[in-house]
Amino acid sequence: MRILLKILLFPITLIVSIILLVCQFVCVFSSMLLSILAFILFALGLATILLLGETKQGISALFIAFLISPYGIPMLAAWLIGTMGGINERLKSI
Repeated sequence: MRILLKILLFPITLIVSIILLVCQFVCVFSSMLLSILAFILFALGLATILLLGETKQGISALFIAFLISPYGIPMLAAWLIGTMGGINERLKSI
């Protein structure tokens, strides 16, 4: 019975593994690009606060820079990829 279940789950685990590999590549590549953009946005937000005195706009730019930095949305994506990888490993271990 267990062998039959493994045979039935093989295509699902194969597809999930391929999707996870693609998502990991996209996550790493986008994190690299977004970190550069986050640095530029951080510098602009800081300059807006210090030079122009626009505190509200500067803080919003700093918040957006944090969201696109490696500690914001890309970290959430990495967590989701890790969770899906754990689910995939559980399916493979059946």
